[in-house]
Amino acid sequence: MKKVLSLGTLLFVFISAAAVSGQSLKAGYTSKTLFYLPFFAALKKGFYAAEGLQVELINIGRSDVQLQALVAGELHFANFNPDGIIMFNEKGGNLKLIAGVDNAAPYVLIGGKAYKKIDDLKGAKLGVSSLRGGGTSILLDYLKSKGLNHPHDFTLVVVSGGTAARLTALEGGAMAAGVLGIPYSDIAIDQGFNRLGDTMEVIPHYQFNSINVNAGWAEKNRPAVVKFLKAHIRSLRWIHEQPDQAAEFFTKEMGVRQPYARRGVDYFTKNRVFPVDGSITLEGLKLNLQVQLRDGLLKEPLPPPEKYVDLSYLKQAQKELGL
Repeated sequence: MKKVLSLGTLLFVFISAAAVSGQSLKAGYTSKTLFYLPFFAALKKGFYAAEGLQVELINIGRSDVQLQALVAGELHFANFNPDGIIMFNEKGGNLKLIAGVDNAAPYVLIGGKAYKKIDDLKGAKLGVSSLRGGGTSILLDYLKSKGLNHPHDFTLVVVSGGTAARLTALEGGAMAAGVLGIPYSDIAIDQGFNRLGDTMEVIPHYQFNSINVNAGWAEKNRPAVVKFLKAHIRSLRWIHEQPDQAAEFFTKEMGVRQPYARRGVDYFTKNRVFPVDGSITLEGLKLNLQVQLRDGLLKEPLPPPEKYVDLSYLKQAQKELGL
């Protein structure tokens, strides 16, 4: 008797075959948290494999180390805050932002149980992922708006591993306060830690994380780059269109239990932190430049954000997906 394969079986066979024969690529990420959910969904839901790609996700807890790996060719895609890209290019480098990952920085400043208001942080140690850029710049800008200045009023302690690591450090008393991404801030508050402020009050638009490439490598490997971005967009669309499944995946993959996982997915989709089409927020990238100007890392006149961006790969991926 002739055996008939179902559509689902055929799709599985197609994806499996693609994974075996696909081009191997390496993509870095900073922490296994909601900020990087699209990459894990693209991997585990088969979006990379459907494009004929074998993608290895590599955990590198510091963005500066990711940047070095990208320059050295040890990574094909680096996924972190673009502040380092800007400064590297200003020194003669040629790295490019090619797509958005997190087009805002939904951070909540959480204090230890003994720190009930921002003034209590004077003289305290605050946990950050790095001494410059990204969430650190946001934290410093936010506290400056509240009257606290670094290093006069507080010190910084580096906690590698992103939001989840900072939550652990807060629980262990290794830091007095730090910015935690949603929904980890909700978890901390429910554990009795104190909500001291929301950084999006001061910085609502910001290119927090982006997909970054070495421009020379990307141009030589354009088909692979476009395929990677097609899978990225399909993953983003799946998260937006299937938030219940995405929340379940978040729980299974990263251990964040309900209802926190669903709260996080809902916040990131409803507030367009995850760009549904993979777009970059040029308006937000302007703020990246302004923050670095205030930090004394850039001088006026500021260059246009387009200087650091190559949207040709994203536009081609969107076109091939019929967007």
